Amino acid sequence: MMHSKTENTVLFVLACLTILISFSLQGTTQAARLFDSPIPRQPTPQPTPIPTTTSPIPSALAMDAKAYAAVMGVDMDEAIRRLYLQNEIGELTKQLFENEGNTFTGLWIQHKPHYRIMISFTHDGAATLRSYMRNTSLADIVELHETTVTFRDLEAARSEAAHIAHELGVRASSAINVFTNQAELYVLDPGALDEKLGRAKIQLPNHVEVIQFTELPREVTDIFGGKALTSCTSGFSVLDRSTGIRGVTTAGHCSNSQSYNGVNLPFMSGTPDTGGIYDIQWHRGDQAFTVRNLIWDGTYNRYIYGVKFRASQSVGEWVCKYGKTTGYACGTIATTSQDGVNIRVDNMTVQGGDSGGPWFWNNTAYGTTISACSLGDGTPCAIYGPVDQIYNILGLVVLPVKVSVTTSGPPPPAARGCSSRCRGWS
Repeated sequence: MMHSKTENTVLFVLACLTILISFSLQGTTQAARLFDSPIPRQPTPQPTPIPTTTSPIPSALAMDAKAYAAVMGVDMDEAIRRLYLQNEIGELTKQLFENEGNTFTGLWIQHKPHYRIMISFTHDGAATLRSYMRNTSLADIVELHETTVTFRDLEAARSEAAHIAHELGVRASSAINVFTNQAELYVLDPGALDEKLGRAKIQLPNHVEVIQFTELPREVTDIFGGKALTSCTSGFSVLDRSTGIRGVTTAGHCSNSQSYNGVNLPFMSGTPDTGGIYDIQWHRGDQAFTVRNLIWDGTYNRYIYGVKFRASQSVGEWVCKYGKTTGYACGTIATTSQDGVNIRVDNMTVQGGDSGGPWFWNNTAYGTTISACSLGDGTPCAIYGPVDQIYNILGLVVLPVKVSVTTSGPPPPAARGCSSRCRGWS
């Protein structure tokens, strides 16, 4: 009798296992159907440990993460995880711009109510993203959208609209809004623009929305820099590789006559003092000082170990700034296409004396303050020129030159678990 019960138990267990395996295989088949043809799953790379609240955190990272955690309502570990992900997100943004221009319409980071990477295409977004999602820690937080106009076409429309406004003598600024999939032309008086367009018998391009601003970008100058320069704020330490001369940058519209601690800093080169969308200059510093790869963020002397070019900066990315007047503050990128070449951060105040000051995250250089602005509802905003201008206009490199560009710090930690939003990218 005992032997018969054992056999029945064994048979029952085997039957249960058979049913479970069957369900598992069905689930795998259904997951594979997310795409027309399944992609073989690649080996999962082992995550590289990064600082958490249970291990020492670099002071610069801790400062930025603390600010992020307070604004977004998350703990420090989650804040650090999200900030490290920005390197990988930036690289993805750059690749999509370069490789998928015929269908890519935009990428932005959503922080609330759930942390997501929103990516939009005109069509076939899932198929396009499949190869980019292999061996990535981003797959579980990507959310696809479909819009009608490519970023490339929006940039062409924005550029044409800005040119028309300039030719009509209308002061304007412009950008691309990836949230609404349109180009935007910002003016003080839309009615005056319409009148001039009518008289000239000109129409703005399709997909351009005219938006009234209460204040357009203005130069932030005319106040002593305190710890930095005479009338502005220094940005980053730079090197002219052809001569070996080292110095510091500031905004191009600042006076060419700048000093630090009473010592004159000879002007080297830069864009015109009248300002413009390109706004950068540099002054020699090594004739009297040791030029080091540091920035003052209001609390610490923070090392700069690398740079992040505009192509790798993403809408929604968390960035911080320092200016001699308004000090340290952080916010999220609203557009990476302000006037086609600059970056705008909304809900951010900069004032006279802040011009030329650094924008950064952790130990990575992002750009330098150009101007202040106000949105139509009075919300303050700030515009910074990306570090590209240091390289492409001045022909310099940001110190230290031995560190590769576009990245900073170790890889991000693995995502926490897998929710119902997990996608079969790999």
